[in-house]
Amino acid sequence: MQSDFIILLKGCRAYERKAQRQMVDLLAPFLLSVCRRYEGVHAAAQDLMQEALILIFNHIEDCQPEEKPFMGWCKRIAVNVCLEKFRKKKIPLECIDHQVINNSLAPEIFNQLGVEEILRSLNRLPENQRLVFNLFVIDGYSHAEISEMLHIKESNARTLLTRARASLQNNLNAKEILSHEY
Repeated sequence: MQSDFIILLKGCRAYERKAQRQMVDLLAPFLLSVCRRYEGVHAAAQDLMQEALILIFNHIEDCQPEEKPFMGWCKRIAVNVCLEKFRKKKIPLECIDHQVINNSLAPEIFNQLGVEEILRSLNRLPENQRLVFNLFVIDGYSHAEISEMLHIKESNARTLLTRARASLQNNLNAKEILSHEY
């Protein structure tokens, strides 16, 4: 399997159409899932995925799969494309009120939900909260890394994450209550 991947990567670097098509078929579902977490509108997420694919192919020579996992490298590019979109939109990420919210999202709730339902809940969050939630919880960045990427204070990143978790918990609790009423 690994040797097949190396052959595919070499084909892409040699601009072979067949290898490029196979690479797109391999990467597209993965990259689309990353982009959908950051962009709630499916068509816009597809646009972000396409931008990520273009960057990947433009910089495929830079990829060193022996040093870094290829899929991780591609994911990082997709996340950066999504972040750049938010920077261009100039979404306010600074929080004026730093009140602490002590609610936390119970991880076991995710076992009861489908992927589409989780995505819908994430998409209901304000964009700044969804962005920080994705970066921290799903993509595994630290608060320090998030604050550097988004040019905000670390405490603001923590506040946005706390608010996102509280909002998700409230949305999911409301859904749970509504489902038991019928």
